Amino acid sequence: MTKNLGNARYVPPRDTKISFFSRLAPALFPLVVAALGYMIGRQFFGL
Repeated sequence: MTKNLGNARYVPPRDTKISFFSRLAPALFPLVVAALGYMIGRQFFGL
């Protein structure tokens, strides 16, 4: 559909080094959600 007109600005490729947090974040996300749900449940519902 789109045509390469050759007038796009050149962006040099970035360093593809993956940080420690970006590898750890997907594993910690369910834990954070569970902890927040537990704290909210205790606060509002007395569980």
